[in-house]
Amino acid sequence: MERDLTQGVTEYWLRLPSKYKEKLAQIRVWKSLRMATDMDDIWVRGIAPNQLHSPEIRSIPFKKIYFQHENALFLLGGNLPEERLKTSLLWSPIHKALSLETPDYNFNYFGMDETIELSIVPSSVERTAAAQLISLDTLDAIIPKMPAIRLQPIHWVIIEDKALLIGSPLLSIPGKTYWQTQNFLLPAGYDFEYPELSVYFNKNVNQNSNDMIVMQTDNSYFKIAKENIQKLTISGYRLSR
Repeated sequence: MERDLTQGVTEYWLRLPSKYKEKLAQIRVWKSLRMATDMDDIWVRGIAPNQLHSPEIRSIPFKKIYFQHENALFLLGGNLPEERLKTSLLWSPIHKALSLETPDYNFNYFGMDETIELSIVPSSVERTAAAQLISLDTLDAIIPKMPAIRLQPIHWVIIEDKALLIGSPLLSIPGKTYWQTQNFLLPAGYDFEYPELSVYFNKNVNQNSNDMIVMQTDNSYFKIAKENIQKLTISGYRLSR
């Protein structure tokens, strides 16, 4: 039975071709990371085990992940050394070594074999819910009994036989929850496959910024005009129903 060489590993290394340096923008704020350049590659070390499978790391394309064992570097999942330990590199904190600027993206062309689509994937990162989708039947039974003060932070819009409530804190009633980034509402437990591109997706999908974009787990989405989102009040709810 093969030994698990990752037992006791406290940090991981990331290797990325230098031409894709901008893909590291989303981890630039992790102060534990150090970065160095080795010919045509960039090396990042200091990635903690609990960061290894984060959306930020997972979304970096063209990368290789290594761990150190004795005086060698092993590819993650491998049991044979791939590289000698990098002892001659000049390491700097990543926020100093990496420019703050990120390039503008051409959504139609990323290279011969590169395409990036608007898609979401399951995420282990917990965020505060900003919206919930609730059946109107459920609201019919609850809203008349709800204290008016509890509705003050909530806005809403009717979508077919459901209502989308937006605000914080949300109502403590059953429903599908979403968290917000830019003008996107993503299902709770999901994140963009490429989180660092949320700004560019927002510009591309919502060019006039007048809509909220509600993503679904199958990567479909629908738009809601912000002007249709109204403050939720008991009297307003009765009139709409």
